[in-house]
Amino acid sequence: MNLNELRKTRNEENFKYFNKWVLEFFKREALRDNNRLDKFSSNFGDAMRPAVSYWNPNRSKHAEVYWLENYVFKPEVSLINRVCNAMAVKFVGRPTLTLRACDTYDYNEIIDFERYKTDTKYYEWINTNLDENKWEIPVWGMTQLQTSLQTAARNYVREVDKSDENFKLSHMIRWISHLDDLGMTKMVTDPNNRLKDIVYWLKGFRGIGPYFSYHPPCNFSRDNDLPHIDEDDDVCTIGPGAQRGLEYVWPDVKFKNNDIMEAYILGVRDHQHEFFEFENDEHDYYKMNLERGGNLTTFGTEITFCQFSVFLDIRDNPVAQQKRMLPLRFDEYFDIADVLQKRMNPSTLTEFFG
Repeated sequence: MNLNELRKTRNEENFKYFNKWVLEFFKREALRDNNRLDKFSSNFGDAMRPAVSYWNPNRSKHAEVYWLENYVFKPEVSLINRVCNAMAVKFVGRPTLTLRACDTYDYNEIIDFERYKTDTKYYEWINTNLDENKWEIPVWGMTQLQTSLQTAARNYVREVDKSDENFKLSHMIRWISHLDDLGMTKMVTDPNNRLKDIVYWLKGFRGIGPYFSYHPPCNFSRDNDLPHIDEDDDVCTIGPGAQRGLEYVWPDVKFKNNDIMEAYILGVRDHQHEFFEFENDEHDYYKMNLERGGNLTTFGTEITFCQFSVFLDIRDNPVAQQKRMLPLRFDEYFDIADVLQKRMNPSTLTEFFG
C-alpha cells in the first residue's frame, strides 16, 4: 500500500490524536532508557504517566525477551526446551512461570519438557508446583485474551483424562507439550519454514487466535539459531486490539479480514517516516526508542496500534490504569526473585545475629 492511499483514507482528526500519542509514548520510553523521566510531561493525562505500562514496539525492552535471550535461547538448552518454554511464558504471560513450575528463585531453571514427557515423577512435580502455587507467585500477564487458550488446554486435558475438571495452570503446560508432540518444535526449527508458516500452523488449532498465533513465534526471531524467523517479515495476523487501533485511524475502511488489516500494517511500516508527522526533536526520540536503525518492524507496527487501543480503553478509567502498573522490563523481575529467595531460605537466628 502506498503512502498516498494511507493518507487519503485516514480520518485526519483521529490520525493527529494517534500521531501525537505515538510520538509521546516513544519519547517517554526513550527518556526512561536514559534515566531522564524527570523531563517527561504528558498531554494525555494519568493514563500516560510513567508507571502505567504499555508494550514497547521495541522487543528488546520486553521482560520476556530479556528472559529468553539470557536464560532460554542458549546453546546448552535443547531446541525443544527453547521452543516450549518460550511458548509457555507467552501463553501465560510472565517469566515467573518457570519459577513457580520449578519451585525456585533462579530464572536459569526452566521447565525440561523432554523430561516432562518421559519422567512421571518430574511430570507430577511440575504440575503440582504449578497448581498448588505454595509461594503465591503471580504468573498471568495483562492481556485478556488467554481465556481461549485456557479453554483449549482444559478441553485437551478433559479429553485425555476423561474428566470434567476446571482449568488448572498445569493444563497449559500439558497442552503445550501435546502441541510439541504434534510437531511444534519441528515447525519452528525447520530452516525451510518462515514466520508465516509457523503463524498459520498455530492458527490452525482451536483456541489459538490471531494474537497468540503471531506474537509467540515473533519471539523466535531473538534466537540466533533460528535465523529463518524474522519479526519484520511481510506477515501479520492482527489481534482485536490492533484492529481497534486501525479502525480509529481509518474509521471508514472496512477491516473485514486479515488481508486488509495486514496491508495497512505493512504500509505504515514501509512508509513510517513519512506517515508519522514529526516536529522539533520528535523524530530523534522516535528513532531512539527503536532497534533496526530506528525503524518499526512489522511486529512493532502491529503492537503500536494495539497499545494505542489499550490507551483508548483506559484513558478515563483509573482502576484500569492501576491494573496496567505491572513490570514490563526485567529489572523488576530480579526484585521478585530476590524476595522469593529470602522467603525460600529464611535466615536462622544465628545467621541473623552473626
